This record gives sequence, structure tokens and C-alpha cells, in this order.
Amino acid sequence: MKADLDAKKKNPHHAQIPWTLKDLRKRWNQLKDEKAPWWAVNSKECYSAGIKDAVRALQNWSDSKRGTRKGKQVGFPRFESKQRARNRVRCTTGAMRLEPDRCHLTLPVVGTLCSKENTRRIQRHVAKGNARVCSMTLSERWGRLFVSVQYAVRTRIVSPSGRTPAKPAARAGVDLGLRVPATIADTDGNSIEVPNPTPLRATLAERRRVGRQLSRRIPDSRGHRRAKAKLARLDRRAVYLRRETVHQLTRWLVDTYGEVVIEDLDLAALQRSMSRRAFRRSVADAGLGALRPTLAYKAERGWTKLTVADRCFCSTKLHHGCRGTLVGKKLAKLLTCEHCGEQVDRDHNAAKNLRDWPEYNASPGAVGASALSPGPPEGGTDGRSDGRVTDHRARLRKTSTSSRL
Repeated sequence: MKADLDAKKKNPHHAQIPWTLKDLRKRWNQLKDEKAPWWAVNSKECYSAGIKDAVRALQNWSDSKRGTRKGKQVGFPRFESKQRARNRVRCTTGAMRLEPDRCHLTLPVVGTLCSKENTRRIQRHVAKGNARVCSMTLSERWGRLFVSVQYAVRTRIVSPSGRTPAKPAARAGVDLGLRVPATIADTDGNSIEVPNPTPLRATLAERRRVGRQLSRRIPDSRGHRRAKAKLARLDRRAVYLRRETVHQLTRWLVDTYGEVVIEDLDLAALQRSMSRRAFRRSVADAGLGALRPTLAYKAERGWTKLTVADRCFCSTKLHHGCRGTLVGKKLAKLLTCEHCGEQVDRDHNAAKNLRDWPEYNASPGAVGASALSPGPPEGGTDGRSDGRVTDHRARLRKTSTSSRL
């Protein structure tokens, strides 16, 4: 692709290869015997999955260069690092099946693998003809192999399933934080704090010890493999504990309340605003980004209504009792109201504001609110000023939106 782009720059009439999966796969089939004579040893899905990821990466770069892609700028695609890459391949054709014993599954070229987890949840739908396997993704992580099965299932369920919440008329506001992952305030006057297990922080000392032990071992030796397995076990435990906490909390919310109000956080901006690495690690350790999508699909399957408050709603700085502004240190647990002088807990106050949203939507200092630009002074301006108001917040794009490849 780089050679193709360079040729296009030198010769504008050069016929460029379209960035589509069909055209790039056709080009690969033409060159594979010359460039990679060993291609037949592996499954063709390895190359198809890589070409598909390359097409997506090139399209993201192209959209970002034109200015039509949301989010931060995306550079030209690069090769993945061997140390950080998650080796994976997505199989869409060939021998993909779940064995009737519900303990094995078969992949193209790889063959039959023994599954540690029972596959009955998928295999029973496939055996009845109610589901069709679309793809299987084989990936390696923590020294283990994982297979993710994507399948389409035929269902006749139209109305929400599951049991009715214990409090169908109750409404709860959920404030996300770092001290506790969630603070819940409901219409019954209850305020609940969910403890944070902090799985990563609990294993930091052990991770440092195992990391030093790994650095002293000879690569590819038996001791090196054992130390590497210990480090992978700690990572796996931290991920599983964080995931289990999210599932338990969201299941309890769906089974208890008829409506849940949650805030819309920009976690990427939150991490960028923190200067210390330990603070950014705390944001990642809390796993706040997984709470909202998990709660969304569970609420859709049940009888719970999920409401997402506006991101500009400043729930922490607005006093729930008198609508005054709360002031205090940046990481202080207790804040003081400027209007009434009362000290309140910032997490419980934010949960109450979210519970009563949008009644408390009149925030004194919304995040998305912009300050009014001052007009020209009364009586005109002097000769040193032309009377215009300059908006210094406007920034030009580094790349013009009208540029094309």
C-alpha cells in the first residue's frame, strides 16, 4: 500500500488499488506464491483476517485525514508489536463446529480443541437449528488460548424477559467514582456505597516481585516460563475480579430498581487530566468504562429503564438541598456549600442529583457551557483597537477537511 501511494504521488494517472477487502484479497492471491511460498501451511483465514484489519485501519486513517472521523487523529497503520500484540485470527469459513459432547470445538486447520468451559449454551441452539455460527475468533492471552464464537440465533421473544424488579416504581441514581466504584441513592432515601476491590492495586507488590524474578531468569528456560506463568496468573486474576464486580453490581441494579440513572463520563479525558501515573492507574483499575454497556444490555433484556444523564450536567458541584455551588479541594471527600455553608459528601450528593435528574439539570457550572464573549466597551473604542471580539478558543485543523488522498 505504501508503494501504491508513492506511485500515485509521482504519477497522478496511476491506477490505485481500491481499499476494499475484495480487491486486496485478489491482489494477495496474485502475489502469495511469490512473496510467501509458505502460505499453504496456515489457514487462509489468517491472511483474510489480517487484510480485513488493514482495510479498517486504512479507512480510519483516510477518514481522520479528511476530518470526517470522530475522536482523536489516527495515523497511518503500523505493524503490531510482537510483545504487546494479541495474536488472534478470525475464521469465517471452513470447518467451524461445536461437537455434540459440548466439551470440544473444531477450527479450520487447527483442528479439534478441548474446551474448559461447557459449550451447551451455544450447541443446543445449533443442534435444534435455531442458530448459525457466523465466525470463530482464536486469540492468545496470558499463555492460554481463547475461542470467541459469534452466532446468530432465531428468537421469538418480543417483550422483555426475566423477572420483574423488586422495586418497580423506585428510581436510583448511580454516581461512579474511584474511592468506591458506585454510590447509589434511590427514591426510598437509601444511600449505598459499593466497595471497590481494587484488584490491580492488591497485586502490585506481588507483580513487582515476580517481575524482578522474571528478569533474573534465562529466556526460554524452565524458570523463565514459570515466572512468566505467575505474572500471567496475576493479570488474569485482576481482570476476572474486576469483571465479576461489574456483573454483580449491574445484575443487582436491574433486579432491584425499575429505573436507573447513570452519568455519562469521558474517561479518556479524565485520565489525560491526571498528572500522576498512580491516579491514571486508579481510573483503569476501577473499570468504570465497562459498567454502562453492561448495564445497558441487561436493562434491555429485563424490565428496567436505563437513563443516561447529560455529560454537561455537573452533578458533583451542585448542592442537592439548596442548589448552591459546592467548593473544596480537588480530591476532597467533603465539599462545602457556598450558599448555606453545609458540608456534604460529594459522592452521595452526586448520586442524589442523578436520581432527580432532569429536575436538577440547572447546573451552576456545566462542563459544556461556554462563557459569554464580552462586547465592545461603552462609548466606542480608541484608535488602538478595531472593536472586534476575538475568540481565542477557535483552533484551525492541522489537516484541511477538503484534502483528498
